[in-house]
Formats: sequence, C-alpha cells, structure tokens
Amino acid sequence: MTEETTPSVEEIKARLKVEVPVEEEEVTKAEAQNPDLADELRDFGKQFADTIRTAWNSAERQRLETELRDGMRSFADEVDKAIQEIKKSPAADRVKTEATQVRKKVQTSDVGNKARTGVAQGLQVLSEQLAKLAERFTPVEKPVADAEEASAE
Repeated sequence: MTEETTPSVEEIKARLKVEVPVEEEEVTKAEAQNPDLADELRDFGKQFADTIRTAWNSAERQRLETELRDGMRSFADEVDKAIQEIKKSPAADRVKTEATQVRKKVQTSDVGNKARTGVAQGLQVLSEQLAKLAERFTPVEKPVADAEEASAE
C-alpha cells in the first residue's frame, strides 16, 4: 500500500504539458479590509432598482392591482347604493324635516342670537390672544440689513 497524495496544480501542468490558465484574484489586505463603499452602494442601488422594476412588472402585482381596483369599485357602488336607499327612506325625510325646523327655531329665537353673539365674541378674544402670542415671536429690533433696506425705500 503506497500513500498517494493529491498532485499540485504545477504537477498536473507538468504531466499534461499544457498551459492551464488559473485566474487568481490578487486582493491586497488593504482592499479586503477597506472595500469601496461607493461601488457597493452603486451595486446595491442597481440591484434594488432591478428588484422593484421586476416586482412592479410582475403578473402577480398586475393581478393584485386589478383585484384591488375592482374591489374598490364594488365597495363604492355598494356604499352609494346604501346612501341612495337611506335618502329615500321615510326616516331620512323625518330627520331632514326635524333638522330644518330646529334650524329655523334657533335662527328666530333669542337663544340663537345670544349663542351667535357669544361665539363671535369668543372668536374675537381668541384672535386677540393669538395676535399677542405672535408678537412674542417677532423680533423687537430689525436686523441691520433689513433696517438699511427699509430706509433705502
């Protein structure tokens, strides 16, 4: 029993007397430790764009889009149909009539006028308070460049 060892590339070349090109990547330690980040980001960006493009153009996405569009149309049609039915119902007419009557009573009553006046006064006070708050944020003195522009005008 003789021990056979695996021949090296050089021994195989010598036996075959043929040049066998062997590509060996020469990667320096510096390159291995410091890969080019810009190249990697560019490659990643290309791959990401290709993946999105492939997914967008896929048959599955197109089927899903069609199903969603059809489903949304059906949903909108059903909601519209229900609203139309509700508008035609006697209950809707009753609610509409009662709301109109309440609006008329509020408009003609003293309570309505007082409420309207109170709301207007409240809005006026809020507006004044907002103006005071805004004054706190505006600078007291104008910057030199602004003052010069204002005096030139």
